[in-house]
Amino acid sequence: MPHILILVGQRIAFAVLILSLVVAIVYAGTEILPGDAITAMIPQDELVFFSEADLTALRAEYGMDRPAIVRFAEMWWNQFTFNFGTTLAQREPVIDRIFYPIRNSAIMSGVALSVMLILVLGMGILASLKPGGKLDTALSTGTLVSYSLPDFVVGNLFVMVFAVWLGIAPAVIMINTNADALAVLVSSFLPVAALCVAGAAYQFRLLRGGMIEVMSTDFVERARLAGLPTWRIALIHVLPAAVIPMLNGMTQFVAGLISGTVVIEAVFKFPGAGVELLRALSQRELPTIQAIAFLAALAVVAANLISDLAVIALDPRVRRRAA
Repeated sequence: MPHILILVGQRIAFAVLILSLVVAIVYAGTEILPGDAITAMIPQDELVFFSEADLTALRAEYGMDRPAIVRFAEMWWNQFTFNFGTTLAQREPVIDRIFYPIRNSAIMSGVALSVMLILVLGMGILASLKPGGKLDTALSTGTLVSYSLPDFVVGNLFVMVFAVWLGIAPAVIMINTNADALAVLVSSFLPVAALCVAGAAYQFRLLRGGMIEVMSTDFVERARLAGLPTWRIALIHVLPAAVIPMLNGMTQFVAGLISGTVVIEAVFKFPGAGVELLRALSQRELPTIQAIAFLAALAVVAANLISDLAVIALDPRVRRRAA
């Protein structure tokens, strides 16, 4: 047990290191952009009336005249304590500004993750029951094609089919950012479907490969000779071992889900964190950019940590190596 705790502690320390690197990269990325937040938030037709002394005074007021290392240290501490500060233009708490966009994106991503898992488990089990059969070939071919499609192509294709041709869903989502959670859930049908296409394809191929590999092992052959039905072998004996490669790839899916959310939200005009991030980037709203980037990285790191813990729980080989 102590060895497992050491392994978990190492994973947590690595997660903190990754988050620190993300904070540093976001800070460096916003620092090297041309201009600064002060000139970006002032309308261009008004900026001509500001003297250099006025701009210098504004920079001092917002703390932008301090050394870069001091501002980075303050930013690092604030991110890890979830003190995201206030927006530059409106002077409102950043957490209030991003709460509903983050909530909406979390609802859409959570539903997409749940639907993807159900699809992958169902398709992976069915395909592995008869490898090389018609169903396996059809699923493998379809997922290979869908995995090759970029998110913006899938999103526009769904708009064309379901909104323009069939007319069963709106092309643009017309709800307020602070709409009821149920309204957000109902309106996320097409974005969820678009997000599941590439993610489900990749995870299906991992699960199918793992199940086919486990199906050829000696203990499965002994289970067949004992007269156990194929579906029982697949669900009870094969799936727990075959799901490990899929868990290892789950972090990549979550990362793709977060990056794909920005594209999908832009296509469907979904009022989520992606749209808010694009707005903040256009206005050089640094505290908002930093908060959304940190929370997105935290979601990926948390998914990676959960995946590692699940692998430790399911795979005795990992526990033996830790011991």
